[in-house]
Amino acid sequence: MMELKIRLEFTSPDAAERILDAVSPDNEPLPPGLIIDSRQVDDSLQFWIDCTRSIDSLRHTFEDLMGAVDLSLRTTEQLNSRNP
Repeated sequence: MMELKIRLEFTSPDAAERILDAVSPDNEPLPPGLIIDSRQVDDSLQFWIDCTRSIDSLRHTFEDLMGAVDLSLRTTEQLNSRNP
C-alpha cells in the first residue's frame, strides 16, 4: 500500500473550510483500492490518500485533488475580487 499525506495552509479557517466544502464531493465514490480522508485543522487542510492500486493511480488521484483545490481557490478569488 502507498500513502500520501498533504497539508495545505490557507489565510484563514473560513478559507480552508470553503475549499474543503468545494472539493469533498469530488472524493466520492472512489474506485476499489483508493481511500481519501480529508479534514480541516484551523487554517489548514489535511489529506491522506491510501492506494493499493498502481503508482500511476496515486499520481492521478493527487493531480485530480490538487486540480480541484486550484479551481476552488481561483473561483473564490474571482468572487472576492467582484465583491470587495
